[in-house]
Amino acid sequence: MDCSEVKQLLSAYYDDELSSGQRTAVAEHLAGCDDCARELEGFRNLSTLAEGLAHPEPPTHIWQQLEEQLDGDDARSTASPAGRVRDDAVNTRPAGPAVRRWGWTRKPVVRFGLAMAAAVLIAVGWLSSANWFKHDADHQIAAVFGAYLEEFRRDPHAAQQILLTKYEGQAVDAEQAIHTLGYRPVVANGMPEGYSVESTYVIKMPCCICVQCLCKRSDGTTIAIFEHDDEEPDWFGDRPETEAICNGKRCSIVDLGDRIAATWRHDKRHITVVGMRDTAEVDRLVAWFDD
Repeated sequence: MDCSEVKQLLSAYYDDELSSGQRTAVAEHLAGCDDCARELEGFRNLSTLAEGLAHPEPPTHIWQQLEEQLDGDDARSTASPAGRVRDDAVNTRPAGPAVRRWGWTRKPVVRFGLAMAAAVLIAVGWLSSANWFKHDADHQIAAVFGAYLEEFRRDPHAAQQILLTKYEGQAVDAEQAIHTLGYRPVVANGMPEGYSVESTYVIKMPCCICVQCLCKRSDGTTIAIFEHDDEEPDWFGDRPETEAICNGKRCSIVDLGDRIAATWRHDKRHITVVGMRDTAEVDRLVAWFDD
């Protein structure tokens, strides 16, 4: 497929409305085309921001105060500087001593009130903008990783290309990873029986620089192992999450539909595994890496 064909299908690709063959063809094109990948990212970002954007409301009493002050200013504008009401004006309140006493200072007071109200509205707008940028930063990684997770269910290798296309990734072996990161990845010590390491990358994501491995089970299915410094809850957006104790460690378990992901602390870092079947498999991997 060329770019024009792919761009016509991006919306349907994002909404998962393509046939299996079309989806594979689009995913392969996206893996090698930065322009189309950026356009797809725009779909994800707009959708994610629209879902998560806060909408702060101005305080309700602001409007009442503004109306009262404006009404008062209009009524006073019909009076002369001495406080007397003109013959052709409609007087809605008595021109008593209080009006004459304060008539010459009210307008600055109203202006001050309007300025304060404007300041409040500006502050509300600033907070809304701040929230927009915060949500943008928080959800960018969730949007990309969310696309990765969705594609992982269909084709782990196509999903891998989403991360490698979006972020700078370098294929490494154990010794190269040590030189790049300053520590030995856990997978460098091998995997339990029934698993084999297929590929290892150092990926520079916005949140961290992590080691990511694709590992094959003996039945040909795939899991992905990420080793990273801190917990990264933003990776999984609003997907259902629970806690479990696996081999004596607290694990965060995320529901991915027919599979799960799990994150737990290992020494000074964290391990996240995507594509596991159940907590029994998590328990086995936690025990293996601890040993």
